[in-house]
Amino acid sequence: MDVEIDAASEPLDPETKNSRVRLFSLIILGFSTFLAGCTLSILAPFYSKEAEDHGLSVTASGTVFASVFVLQVIFTPLFGKYIQIIGSTKLFIIGIGISGVTNILFAFLPNIKSGPMFLAASLVIRSATALGESAMNTSVYPLARKRCSKGSESSVMSMLETMIGFGTTIGPFIGGFLFEYGGFGLPFITCGCLLLICGLLAYFVLDPMEEKVCYEQVEGPVEKGSYRKLLSNPVMIMACTVTIVTGISTQWYQPSLEPYVRDQFGMSSFQASLLFIIDGGVYALITPIIGRLLDKGLDCRVVLVFGSGFICFGYLLLAPAPPFIFAPSLVQIGVGAGVHGVGMALNFIGTLTLMTQQCGKKNSDSEQLQGMVTSIWITCECFGGFIGAAAGGAAYDKLDWSSSCVIVAGCHTFSMVIVVSGWLFTLFANTTTYGNEKEELINKKNINSSYGSYESNNNINV
Repeated sequence: MDVEIDAASEPLDPETKNSRVRLFSLIILGFSTFLAGCTLSILAPFYSKEAEDHGLSVTASGTVFASVFVLQVIFTPLFGKYIQIIGSTKLFIIGIGISGVTNILFAFLPNIKSGPMFLAASLVIRSATALGESAMNTSVYPLARKRCSKGSESSVMSMLETMIGFGTTIGPFIGGFLFEYGGFGLPFITCGCLLLICGLLAYFVLDPMEEKVCYEQVEGPVEKGSYRKLLSNPVMIMACTVTIVTGISTQWYQPSLEPYVRDQFGMSSFQASLLFIIDGGVYALITPIIGRLLDKGLDCRVVLVFGSGFICFGYLLLAPAPPFIFAPSLVQIGVGAGVHGVGMALNFIGTLTLMTQQCGKKNSDSEQLQGMVTSIWITCECFGGFIGAAAGGAAYDKLDWSSSCVIVAGCHTFSMVIVVSGWLFTLFANTTTYGNEKEELINKKNINSSYGSYESNNNINV
């Protein structure tokens, strides 16, 4: 009995304790990204109505939604450039603190009675929230990569992507539920308080010295990062293009799906909102599987070809357009959105993994470069999202639902061509390089053989 008590009272060895701390760190990072996703979409069901009550148009409300994408495009590259100076942990804690406080402040907007002042305050607070989310999103991926086991980086990043996708998908329903019971303020106060709690936990759990130790342990000289150098890599350009086009498809039908199904099938706004769950839900389910396959050695370019193909077919189903010639139906909309979700999962985790793989070559796997690569990826996604949200609505107004869907299908056909062309070019370049190296080795071997024969002859003559 005494032996059991002594064994139970023995302290944990440092390795076990460290692994538990790292697991708790990943849980904090994952839940924080879930809240960040919720913050993006939690106001969708009720903000436009509140803005209308203040005498503002839907277009004015749209500027509040779009402002997040614009400002993330501006701030994310800056944070990525200076992440090593600031520190990933410090940047994450500052970002989550700003997001938490600004969400709580957003809850008190209905107290402003003037319409223009309500809009101005919404834009200012939402802009500050975007600043905080840019800091969070830039730092969370390097933090997670430093705290996961070797060989599981893609799985961990896919987990974070799943949490963001799940948060963005379920955010409108959480917002609508809390709004129903507590009014305009409750969704933002709840989200803001949870963010601040995560920030407090991160302050005590995340160790800033861990990034410093990992940085010092990198063997060989570490390359200093610059956006110009990163974007001079053709593989990075290809990944950026696919990310932008995928971001466009993600936001393309956000402003047009609800009016389309309302006119075509007589659905209410709430019924239409259920359709928005499909692509996000499929995305959240598929992303971890893709991450695991990438960790097992699946080529990222194969993933991107299939991802763009799935999105292309998904939008042709949504239209419907050839080769899918049948009458429009809710089943067709649901299946098309689901196929689109699969393509989103393939392309987003595929491009992020491909970019970080380029970062990890030639002793350049530093915290700064990881942050810069992550910021490039986030910037491309936000830039694509902004284009999709703006152009998708305009295409629906100027053309029609089917024609607007065909535009996106054409964009992803172009994306597939780019990936395949880049892949063939890389194979050709590698083959040429291998051939030149082989020829140099043969020539060197012949020279050495000739020199050896010459020495032998001299020795015989002597």
